[in-house]
Amino acid sequence: MTRSIGLIGYGRFGRLAARYCAGEAVVHVHDPGVPVRSSGRIRRASLAEAASQPVVILAVPVSALKSVLRTIRPVVRPGALVVDVCAVKTLPLKWMKRILPQSVSLIGTHPLFGPDSDTGSLAGQRVVVTPGRKGRTWLRTIRAMARAHGVLLHVMTPEAHDRLMAETLLLTQYIGRLPGDAGIPLRSWSTPSYAQLRMLVRTARSDSDELFADMWRYNPYGARTARALLRAHRALLGKARGGV
Repeated sequence: MTRSIGLIGYGRFGRLAARYCAGEAVVHVHDPGVPVRSSGRIRRASLAEAASQPVVILAVPVSALKSVLRTIRPVVRPGALVVDVCAVKTLPLKWMKRILPQSVSLIGTHPLFGPDSDTGSLAGQRVVVTPGRKGRTWLRTIRAMARAHGVLLHVMTPEAHDRLMAETLLLTQYIGRLPGDAGIPLRSWSTPSYAQLRMLVRTARSDSDELFADMWRYNPYGARTARALLRAHRALLGKARGGV
């Protein structure tokens, strides 16, 4: 694909992305808020250095994306590919198209795994790809790389992705966070179904509150899922009180 990649953002997922990308290219990493230690093919870089690579991956929160796009606009090279890894896709791709130069190719991605579900291999992991401006020209290369590493690639529109996430990822995050927010402690043992719930709660808690809030705030279909949950909650209480 390329021998040099720029990575902006070195949080939990950024570090995971750097490790996998270093198997393919030299990774120039920039994150002003996180220490980046150069090691092997992972190298600390200035923002200008990271943003001027032929492929630039933006591993920043969706709430910070517009600011980062405006900052890198003057230094992104013509013909470069810019990729985001946000958990929502409709708004990020709109911002990228509006802010970055027309000469830049754009692809939205959402890896459906993270540090907590990392197996040490990309084989069997799922990644959603939403081609943006000139993104179709890169799709053959991305498909070939996915096949080589055993990645399960799902190509869809940004809107289809966000609807899917509102009904899956946001739903599981919502359910997983409820017990902790309600002050209900996790018990060490109970029924098998409770063990599954406990695993869901722990997974949800591993993600930051900021990530959870951003997913709800910027997913255009999140509010619809929230309203459906509230209606179902009221109906369930009504049944429990004998209102059936």
